[in-house]
Amino acid sequence: MALGLLASAWVAGHAASPAVRRWRPGAGRTVAAGPLQARVFGAGDPVVLLLHGMAAGGNCFGAGFDELGRRGTLVVPDLLGFGASMDTSGPFTAAGHLDALDRLLDALGLLGRPVVVDGHSMGGVLALRWAARHPAAVDAVLTFCAPLYRTRAEADEGIRRIGRANAFLAGDGPLPEVVCRWMCQYRTVASWLSVALRPDLPVPVARLAVRHTWASYRGSLDDLVRHPGWEAALHELVVTGIPVTLAEASGDPVPVPGRAAELAAGFPVVRHEVHRGGNHALPLTDGAWCASLITASSQVR
Repeated sequence: MALGLLASAWVAGHAASPAVRRWRPGAGRTVAAGPLQARVFGAGDPVVLLLHGMAAGGNCFGAGFDELGRRGTLVVPDLLGFGASMDTSGPFTAAGHLDALDRLLDALGLLGRPVVVDGHSMGGVLALRWAARHPAAVDAVLTFCAPLYRTRAEADEGIRRIGRANAFLAGDGPLPEVVCRWMCQYRTVASWLSVALRPDLPVPVARLAVRHTWASYRGSLDDLVRHPGWEAALHELVVTGIPVTLAEASGDPVPVPGRAAELAAGFPVVRHEVHRGGNHALPLTDGAWCASLITASSQVR
């Protein structure tokens, strides 16, 4: 009986979830290019590069983003060490992620074409840093719910605000590593356990969320989320005049309160956008809103 009640609660929560109701798989083809797997849709310019966040995969950018591929070329990778790109070698540092993106675009014959680069959460930090590496090719940068932390203490506080599970996995000591390695050893079981624990997510998105290794998780956390390298990258983009949009959701605990607004007030090329009522799952719950911002940002320069 208890199991039946739990199942009923899961079904009810799943059916009521905005992410589940609004998300659909995206169009296009899945390709292996360089070290990464990516969804590619469209053929024109600009190239729109979408980068997912921590403990996620590219499928968080669903059909709500397909219009970008009808206007240009949509490229949605699973980042180095995550999702379908899980079984790749590192290093899982910022430089490793940047090199992997370069090799992806080069293998697709897209490196050097005009790019609008966008990222969610950790992917937003990566988007800023990739754009700073290729300023001549970048038309615009947009981040959703980016963790723009200046210190490790800020980062750890932001992680704690997300919830106990995230704080536990990001913590020091042997237990987080043991849990992560168990998930690697029992990938199928772990993926369905993720579905059971996250009824608010579409099933394919929840299953992909546990596809990472301890090395890719911890390396990316330390060198992207906890590292303030985004700030130097943003300053480079400001100097070169590349439009940057920092988008947030009013119900998201991840960003530092007031940080994006402060940056927009200080730099003319930086815009701050707020989705009222959204949360950290913005690409899942409000993909069309996110895509409209990307379209608008690509037309500014």
